Amino acid sequence: MDVILSTEAVDLQECDVLVTGFFKDERPLKGSSGWIDWRLNGTISHFLIEKKLTGDWKETTLIPSSGRVTPKRILLIGLGMARDYSYLRLRELSSHLFETLKNLNAFRICLSFPSERQYNVDCGKTAEVLIEGIADCLDKDQSSIYGEWVKDLKLFFSAEEERFPEILLGIQTAQSILKDLLKIRIFTSPSSA
Repeated sequence: MDVILSTEAVDLQECDVLVTGFFKDERPLKGSSGWIDWRLNGTISHFLIEKKLTGDWKETTLIPSSGRVTPKRILLIGLGMARDYSYLRLRELSSHLFETLKNLNAFRICLSFPSERQYNVDCGKTAEVLIEGIADCLDKDQSSIYGEWVKDLKLFFSAEEERFPEILLGIQTAQSILKDLLKIRIFTSPSSA
């Protein structure tokens, strides 16, 4: 599995699926969900207004990007109430998330979840927990199909310059913890070096 850390914005990542989480009780949308909504001319906001999306826990909606952003598809994941958001919730979400991505036959995936101080989670630990969630899935599903999917997986994380070292440390921590279970190669974009 390759993990690519880049300072490019989430909408510019060269991936098949951009995964972004959003809360049930946070309007307007913030972070990468808000940015993607803006890039899609308010499509996500319209879905919310029309109650086609709610942000309920584990609500999963796949939409095409229609060429408005580099990733071909956007997977919106409901995170429930902002006050309930935590590393444990992210770890719990991992099984559902990675099973969904495997079923989509997605191999190049950008993960972007809230990691602001207001949510009491930091970006480095968020990246670590999400990567460790893949190992949880491997433990549950011993099939060679899942293992092959993970082996070919490329996970992208977007980082602002000032958060780059923190996210890199989280990825390296996951790599160290999972060294006996997963071979993780870490790459950084040239603009991030």
